[in-house]
Amino acid sequence: MATEEIWDDTIANAKAQHDQRVGKTPERLIYAYEQFKQNNIEYVVKNATIGHIHCWRKSDNMLFQFWVGTGKVLGYEQRGIHFLIQELNK
Repeated sequence: MATEEIWDDTIANAKAQHDQRVGKTPERLIYAYEQFKQNNIEYVVKNATIGHIHCWRKSDNMLFQFWVGTGKVLGYEQRGIHFLIQELNK
């Protein structure tokens, strides 16, 4: 297999995986909304297309930025909605 073919296959595979992840964003947004409501957490959706959310910690009103597609919490190594909820409830 030529180098160009390998590169083209790699790019096609990466795009397919990206499209699959992005396709799950609406479902993940809905799940995040449910979690926020259950825990009485204030939030604002900044960009629904990429799943970017702002939310605030209850104790000191500190802003947290969260991306539902990746589970990324800005400034933290840990990921995921459950970790975020735990931090917001402190």
